[in-house]
Amino acid sequence: MKTTINTETTSLRFYMRELYDPFEIKCSSFYNEKIKDELINWALARGNFKTREAALHTIECNCVYWGALCFPFTISMEKFCTISKYFQLFTINDDHAEEPWGDGSNNVEATKKYWKRAIALLETLRDNTPWHKKLLRNISMATAARPYQRAIFDYMKKILDSQSPTIRNRYINRFKEYIEGASVQIQMQGKEKELDLQTYKAYRINSLASIPCTLMIEYLYDVEMTDEEYYHPNVQELERLCTWQVALVNDLFSLFKECKHGTLENVNNIIAIMVSNGKMNLQEAVEEVCSQIEWSRHEYIRVKDKWYNSGENISKAVRTFINGMEYYMSGNSYWHRQSKRYHGRNWEGVITTGYMEWSSEGTVYHKENEQNPDIIIHKFAEMIE
Repeated sequence: MKTTINTETTSLRFYMRELYDPFEIKCSSFYNEKIKDELINWALARGNFKTREAALHTIECNCVYWGALCFPFTISMEKFCTISKYFQLFTINDDHAEEPWGDGSNNVEATKKYWKRAIALLETLRDNTPWHKKLLRNISMATAARPYQRAIFDYMKKILDSQSPTIRNRYINRFKEYIEGASVQIQMQGKEKELDLQTYKAYRINSLASIPCTLMIEYLYDVEMTDEEYYHPNVQELERLCTWQVALVNDLFSLFKECKHGTLENVNNIIAIMVSNGKMNLQEAVEEVCSQIEWSRHEYIRVKDKWYNSGENISKAVRTFINGMEYYMSGNSYWHRQSKRYHGRNWEGVITTGYMEWSSEGTVYHKENEQNPDIIIHKFAEMIE
C-alpha cells in the first residue's frame, strides 16, 4: 500500500533547526549575473526539453550558482565556464533519465537503454579504445538526436584530454560506477519498505552523482593525486562521508519535490523510506536526517584531524582535494537551502530554522520568529557532542 498525503486537505509542516555547518562557504570570483545568464541560455538551447516547465526545473534552478558555491577556487574563467556547462549538461542528462518528460519516460526498459547507451559512449573515451570504435562514436554523436548527450560527452572529453592518463582512467571508472548505480534505481521503485538505513546508505553512496563531481576538484584546482593517494583508506572514508552528507542534504530539501503529488514513495529519498516502512513518522524522519547530516560533518572533521595529526606525510594534492570536498559540502548545502528546484519557482530566501509548509505551488517558509502559536512545535533534541 502506498504512503499518501492528501495535499488538498493537509498542510505538511515540519520544524527545521538551523543546520550545523562547520565549513566555510565561498562563491567563485568568476560568478556574476552576466556569466550566469549566458551559461543558462547556452544550456537551454541544448537541453532538448519537452516543456518550459521542464527547463525551469532543470536549468533555471541555477546550476551555475551551485558550481560557483561548490568549487569556489576554480583557477580560471575558462575552467569556470567549461565546468559550468558540463555540470548543467550533467543535470540535463540525469533528468532525461529520471523525469517523466525525459527520454527515459519513467519507463524501466527505456531507462535501462538510456544508461546503457551512456556507458557505451563513456567507454569510447578511454585511452585504449580501438580507433574504429572511436570513429563509430564520432559518427553516432554527429547524428544523434540528443544534442545534450552529445554535448556532455564532448565536454567530458575536452576536460579529460587536458588531464593525465591516471586522472582520465580514474574518472571514467568512477563515472561508470555511478551510471551503473543510477541505472538500477528505477527498478527499485516501490521497494522502499525493504530498505533500512544501512542498506539505503550503501545503495545511495554508490548511485549518487557526487563522486564524479568531487573528482573534478583535481581539474579545477590544478592538482593530481596518484592512484595510491586517492585510494588511501582515509581519503576513501572522507569521500564516503562527503557523499553521504550530500545525499542527505538532497533528500531533506527535495522532499517537497518528491511528495508534492501526494505520494511519499521514492527509493532515492531516505525520508520517504523511513516513513513508508512504518518505522518513523514524517517529523521523526526529518529529525533523523538532520542528525545524520550533522554526524557526517562531525565525523569528517574527526577522521581528517586524526589523520593530519598522525605525522603521516600527506601531499599538497591530497590536502587540496580534502579541502575542496569541504567547500563542496558547504556550498551544496547552502544552494539546496535556497534552490527553486526544490522549493518552487516563487521561492525566495535561504532556509535557516522554522516551518516548511507545502502547497501545489511550492514551499511556504515561516521563520522561527514568525511561527504560528497554534502549531504545536516538536523541537529537536540537542545534539550530543
